[in-house]
Formats: sequence, structure tokens, C-alpha cells
Amino acid sequence: MSQPHPNNVYIQRVNLALDTIHANLEDELSLAYLAQVAGFSAFHFHRIFKSVVGETLSQYVWRARVEWGAMMLRSTPDMPISDVAAFCGFTSLAAFSRAFKQRFGLPPTRWVTFEPRTHIDHLDIPTETYPVDVRHIPAQRLAYVRVYDSYSDMGRITEAYRRLLGWFEGQGGDLTQTTLYGMSHNDPEITPLPNCYFDWCLTIPHDWSIDTASGNTEINVRSMPACDVAFASMWGGDLNLEARLWQYLWQHWLPAGEYQPDELPAMEIYRRLPHEAGWWDTLYLDCAIPVVPL
Repeated sequence: MSQPHPNNVYIQRVNLALDTIHANLEDELSLAYLAQVAGFSAFHFHRIFKSVVGETLSQYVWRARVEWGAMMLRSTPDMPISDVAAFCGFTSLAAFSRAFKQRFGLPPTRWVTFEPRTHIDHLDIPTETYPVDVRHIPAQRLAYVRVYDSYSDMGRITEAYRRLLGWFEGQGGDLTQTTLYGMSHNDPEITPLPNCYFDWCLTIPHDWSIDTASGNTEINVRSMPACDVAFASMWGGDLNLEARLWQYLWQHWLPAGEYQPDELPAMEIYRRLPHEAGWWDTLYLDCAIPVVPL
């Protein structure tokens, strides 16, 4: 994925299309529909999308579907592969199997036992267990900043965080009355690192508007529906501990439980703002996965 200039209204509109894709992978997701979501003509949208994302619309949708299927197979290994295929928007098991083998080099039947080569530093799969609870989160309105190619440079994530908080306070927002989310749309062990992106999000009042005319085209707004999340909490600890919590949730708790991932991004729910807690060396957050019953 390319790294577009953040203050570009095209980015804001393409982000709407990306959010729609990931929330509706089982649907048709036609060029005409997504162009309408983004506010562009269908004739020009495919060129605009590729210039921002680095892939054509059809390539991106195809990859998002098959990579979500890979995540589903890992987290819910007892789900029939035909159900996973339908859940990810494939018209048949055969179509899903062909796409899966093309993307990963092996059929979906072998994926559960296959150990992918990670893009990030190796971490042993945790043998310890962690407390996991499920709670309900009400519907919320979020302002967010998206960081493309998010795993290659931590500095970009930090700067985007500062910009979002600065914008929020400039709007008159009180940081003690909002919730900070970090939302990851990709698994870096499945999605190529340049294609991964990350959102910083803050809850905002329903009557707030985003003034793009003032140059705030980096700030996007979306509605997060009410959902249940399975979460493990960390009160202190660093990024290594956070990685182990995510591994435990995805590779141990979900496969052994009664839930499957919902079509919403995994999220960090911050209990203390990073700059107040010591940045990435001391984190106070919940690692949360939106879930639905099996």
C-alpha cells in the first residue's frame, strides 16, 4: 500500500470505501456501489483507488476476503470451510479454495496446522493462560486517523496519535471524557506488511461535524456498531506482553471457546493515554476482539 499525503480529501473518501469493504465482505461490493460510497464516479474511482491503495479495487477485495478467511480458519477451526467461504463473500467452496491456494500456496484444509513465516520478530506461542472476559460495547461515533504501512515505522504511528489528539482538543474536546481505540485491520502474519494499516480512534459526540474546508481532511468519522468483545487486560507491561496477549486470544482462547470473530477490527482499548503512561514501555489497555457466538 502506498503512503499518501494525509491532508488529501481523496484519502478521506477512499477510507470510507475501505471501511465499507471490511464491514461487508460477504456482500457483492461492486465498483458502482463503492464508488458511490466514496463520492466518485464509477468511471474514475478505480484509478483513484489504485493511486491511493496501491492495488486495484478487485485485487484489494479479493485479498481482504481470502485473508479474512485465513484468520477465520485459525480462530474457529471447527467451522466448516464452506461456511468460512460464504462468510468471506466467495460464491462457492471451490472458488475459495482456488483463491486460498493462490494467495498462500496451500489449500485451506492444511492452513490450520501450517505455521506461517511471520513478518514480525518471532515470539514463542504463550504457554501461560490469561484471564479473558466478554463484555458489550454500545454503538459509538469515532473520529479517526489512518496510518498506512503501519508496521514499518513506529514514528508514523506516534505522530498520527499526536495529530488526532491535537485535533480533538482543538475542537474543544476533553480527553478525560473520551475513549482512545487503536484498531488493526490486518494480521501482519497474514497480510504483507506494506498493505497493513492502523487507525487511531477517539469517541466523539454525535453532534460534532468534521470541517474538511479548514484543511482537516486527514480526520475521518465513522460509526462503530454495538458489539460484544472478548478482551484480555494489561495494566503495565510493554509491546512484547501485548503481542503475547494477542497470540493467546487468537490462537488459544478463540479456537477453544464458543465465539468467532465478528466483521470488525481487533482493537486496543486504552485505559490510560500512551503519552501519560510512558508511551510504549508501559501500557494500560484491553486487547479486544469483536465476537459473535458460534
